Amino acid sequence: MRNIFLVMRREFLTQIRKKSFIIITILAPLLIILAVMVIAYMIKMNETNANIAIVDANNQFYSDFKSDRKNIYNFYQVKDINSLKDSLIHSKNLDAVLYIPKMQDSLMDNLQNHIQLYTNKNLNKKLIYSIENTINKKIENKRRIQLGLKKSDLEKINSHVNLKITNIKEGNKSDSNSTIKDVLSLSLMYVILMFIIIYGTRVMRSIMEEKNNRVVEIIISSIRPFDLMMGKILGTTLVAILQFCIWTIMTLFLLFIGQVFLGHELIVNSIQHEEFQTLMNHDTELQIKTIIDSLFELNYPLIIFLFIFFFFSGYLFYSSFFAAIGAAVDNDTETQQFMPIIVIPLLLGAYGCITIINNPEGPVAFWLSIIPFTSPMAIVTRSFYGIPLWQLILSIFIMLASVLLMVYISGKIYRVGILMYGKKVNFKEIWKWIKQS
Repeated sequence: MRNIFLVMRREFLTQIRKKSFIIITILAPLLIILAVMVIAYMIKMNETNANIAIVDANNQFYSDFKSDRKNIYNFYQVKDINSLKDSLIHSKNLDAVLYIPKMQDSLMDNLQNHIQLYTNKNLNKKLIYSIENTINKKIENKRRIQLGLKKSDLEKINSHVNLKITNIKEGNKSDSNSTIKDVLSLSLMYVILMFIIIYGTRVMRSIMEEKNNRVVEIIISSIRPFDLMMGKILGTTLVAILQFCIWTIMTLFLLFIGQVFLGHELIVNSIQHEEFQTLMNHDTELQIKTIIDSLFELNYPLIIFLFIFFFFSGYLFYSSFFAAIGAAVDNDTETQQFMPIIVIPLLLGAYGCITIINNPEGPVAFWLSIIPFTSPMAIVTRSFYGIPLWQLILSIFIMLASVLLMVYISGKIYRVGILMYGKKVNFKEIWKWIKQS
């Protein structure tokens, strides 16, 4: 343990002193925020101005289409429709012609499938939706008036059924809304996935670097190869924990600063925005209330325990894989033949979790929770929906046994491979190392 601690300490101090670590740790949250701002700016800039000519054969839509800074609407007579379509071909000022034909009855039934929009380019999807929404609202209001219905009557007619699901086996536990569970479970699953890939690769590259520099030949003269491998894995783990803690603190600090200087004004402007007001209807308010209620019903102690346990056990399991690969090969090109062994199970686990949220107690969920290659992601996903105790105990036991077995096997590969140079390694050769050592 003393040797493992010394290697872990050296690996930790070596990595945190690198300029790359300092730069990435400081700049990563800023780059993420900058990327979000750039994407938002690109979306805003991509909303080009549009000049639209409207030919309304019914003279009913004059007050519904209102020009703004982005879109300009001009109304024309029916007799101008052909000339407008002809000028649209070569015009640089006119972008589209909206033709609303004569309605054949008071309920405007024919308008639903006969309104035509002529254009000379690909219009913004948001603009098309806005035009469709404006026409739909007009037709609905006309029909409501013709049928003698009041707006309040329509609100009374509408039904909003939300099933309140109660699990009797789990002590009358309510499960009225699973949206927040889906989002949180998949988010934690992706955290584990990215952690394994990023820092497992870092372990592999660190071992390859020392192997190619022949430094390892000196190190193993005074320390066992297994202790060296475990020290590197645990040292990289501490680096990852430190980096995530710094990112979390910086993110919270930046969010606090943004709320102080920009948050209140942006929130007020967003709430006052017409599109937001349209979305914030009675249904949305009920959904928000249901989501908030479901947050208080989650079993946070169990979720946190399972996340921490499978977070580190899954990392130790896969980082042993990465360490063995780094010891067996001499360059990045040779790693490609072994990477599918790691990547494919991770992808199966990640995409299998999407199936789990649809049926957390199905056979796919069970087997993904038992197999150690996928259980770190599957169990964390299922923790939001409830897991039978026997399955949970079985999964933890298999995961612990698999970690010990994988560390043991990787140690055997590491012991031989770390001193092998100039020989292309294959699976047959690695199996020989495991048996002989």
